[in-house]
Amino acid sequence: MSSDNAPVARTPAEEYARRHKGRIYGVALTLGALAMILYVLSLVRI
Repeated sequence: MSSDNAPVARTPAEEYARRHKGRIYGVALTLGALAMILYVLSLVRI
């Protein structure tokens, strides 16, 4: 198995993550923001 083809990504999942890191990061930020909003709302309602 030669390492010339994919020196960084070894699995299809890692290759996908490497190609779409920006999109995944954006989705993670969006989900994190939603989680924070829901958390703050729950604290306010208590």
